[in-house]
Amino acid sequence: MRFAVNYSTKIANLAKTGKVEFDLFKCPEWDGLLKAATAVKPVYLHLDISLGSGQVEKLDFDALKQILVETGTPHVNCHLSGTPELKPGNKTDRKKLLRQWIKELEVLKKQFAGYSVISENLPFRLAISEYHLASDADLISQAIIETDTGLLLDISHARITADTLGINYRDYVEKLPLDRLHELHITGVRNYHGFLEDHFEMQPEDWPSAEWAAEQIKLGAWREPEIVAFEYGGVGEWFSWRTKTRALEEQVPRLYGLFGGEK
Repeated sequence: MRFAVNYSTKIANLAKTGKVEFDLFKCPEWDGLLKAATAVKPVYLHLDISLGSGQVEKLDFDALKQILVETGTPHVNCHLSGTPELKPGNKTDRKKLLRQWIKELEVLKKQFAGYSVISENLPFRLAISEYHLASDADLISQAIIETDTGLLLDISHARITADTLGINYRDYVEKLPLDRLHELHITGVRNYHGFLEDHFEMQPEDWPSAEWAAEQIKLGAWREPEIVAFEYGGVGEWFSWRTKTRALEEQVPRLYGLFGGEK
């Protein structure tokens, strides 16, 4: 199990000076960013592949395969999404989305033979209708199990979804196929402009979910993931303004201690 942090110039500077310890950077497939990150630490890729709308076959598979090899990324991730017209209570819509996910997961399995394909749960908010049916834990589990693929559990996404649905996030998470867990994402969650948003630094109320996840892995209740990533910080307009050096200095060591780093 390796512990990763979103690449940012601030975490890179802390790593260069030895002020924080972790195993690798989590990066998107951006050439300039990858060059900067790999000069400091090993990296792995988080791909922007979305399932549910029939776009998978349009991917540049050769380019993706090359960059996966160059970075030593251990698996191919995707995001289980949907389309706005799908209704969670409609049996026909449920079957339609499940068939689409299965079809696209099989494409990824074929194209990326030799890699584990893992699916991430997305955060359902009332304003994002295409994530409503796609956030259904039973449907996610069925797609993963029927295609014999893996799970990328974003526990902050699960917390946001559970809050929207008015249920306990642990109950939601435990419906997912945790025996197929390959990657785990952790962030802080905050009320931002009237709705819950992730990718913030950890607040006191965020630590129990991270500690619970670490305990479940340690006890063997969940499969030990290859990577646990702190998805805090980044580059660009959406992430850079909320990347704080002090938060990284304080929280990366605590999370690295929780998840043990390289074993």
